[in-house]
Amino acid sequence: MCGRLGRPDLTWRQLYELERRFLGPPIPVRDPNAVELSASWNVKPTQLVDIAYLDEDQLFSTTARWWFVPSWHRGDVRDWKRTTFNAKIETAASLPSFRNAWKSQRCIIPAAGYYEWTGPKGYKQPWWITTDSNAPALFFAGLYSRLSDNLHTCTILTRSALPQISEIHARSPVILADDQIIPWLSGNLESGEEQDLGTSWNGRMRAQKVAPFGRDDDGPDLIEPFGTLF
Repeated sequence: MCGRLGRPDLTWRQLYELERRFLGPPIPVRDPNAVELSASWNVKPTQLVDIAYLDEDQLFSTTARWWFVPSWHRGDVRDWKRTTFNAKIETAASLPSFRNAWKSQRCIIPAAGYYEWTGPKGYKQPWWITTDSNAPALFFAGLYSRLSDNLHTCTILTRSALPQISEIHARSPVILADDQIIPWLSGNLESGEEQDLGTSWNGRMRAQKVAPFGRDDDGPDLIEPFGTLF
């Protein structure tokens, strides 16, 4: 489950300069309809996130509404009622909402980290979770759609939580290692390899309690440690 995330304090050019580590020299083509997003520490489903995807060998970047709506949907995105801001990597290939995108519309979604909550209702304890890395952004595996009005939407793929953080939540986003990004985007993975995506981060995650915050709160203070590190 991933229902809140942090957006890196990077421009799209800075974000995709990072990706030249594994994509080589071509500069990504930016969608002219994309929005320049600012840093946020409380991005919610239906808000915009950056995504990148491959078309042939060219990387494209744009912004997408974080709540997947399949391209065959007719009508306003707000008429789509299914909960599709996350998709299970184990079943996405076979579900009607996601199976077309699984075949040809894979993307990566940059983030600084994400939140989970523990504890009983009314006393929920938020946790800020990220990778134990010096990189300024991590990359979630995702799927995207392009609707008839050129609006892009996306979903974040999830998997069974890595053992290191499984006590916080039973599932976690699929966080790609650098050498998994191109195989994921291009679909060049052997049968069954998708289920191993993200597992190399086990033992290399950071999770910390943070102070409870409101729905519309934002700012870097949201991820300040509150109590002991996990």
